[in-house]
Amino acid sequence: MKSKMAPDLPLKWNDIPGWFQWRSAQEEAVQHFPDGSRFVEVGNFLGRSLCSLAEIAQLGGKQYTVVGVDTCRGSGVEGPRGKDYHGAAVAEGRGTFAGKLHKNIIDCGYGDVISLIVADSITASGFFADRSIDWVRLDARHELKQVQADIRAWLPKVRVSGWLSGDDDDEIKWPGVVTAVRELLPEARPWSSQQWRRVVS
Repeated sequence: MKSKMAPDLPLKWNDIPGWFQWRSAQEEAVQHFPDGSRFVEVGNFLGRSLCSLAEIAQLGGKQYTVVGVDTCRGSGVEGPRGKDYHGAAVAEGRGTFAGKLHKNIIDCGYGDVISLIVADSITASGFFADRSIDWVRLDARHELKQVQADIRAWLPKVRVSGWLSGDDDDEIKWPGVVTAVRELLPEARPWSSQQWRRVVS
């Protein structure tokens, strides 16, 4: 007698490895922005926050264009701790975690909701017209020069009254992030859990 295979259970966003503590920011975004808005997250790792955002939008009855941007090759060693946070996933994928990221999105049921651009942040920003995105969230490289470059590249892409925000507003763990935001976005304010946000005017 053949044993029956248990059906695959759908993957949930909180089953995906990664760092994510800003769900309240996503909830605020879904309450704030109307149907048809466009969101871009720069730096996705394995898709934990992307799939959370898609779930919140679905629960709120909203339909958005959600785009993830990532090189899928990791950030390498960075920060005062000199740690490679993505190294294991890159090694497992033999140089890229793009397949795992895409599969996680599909397994969560959001393959038709979330689009991916596998490219570096600056290159990807060139695919969007100025003032065409409602919310850009930066969570790519955390070193000073890279954060500065990301801010300069993506700020013009955000609509008036839209949001430019980012992760790791922590001057001990990520001083490059804090310095870049203070220098280039003095109007930005702390937001949610270790996030920063500027409302574009």
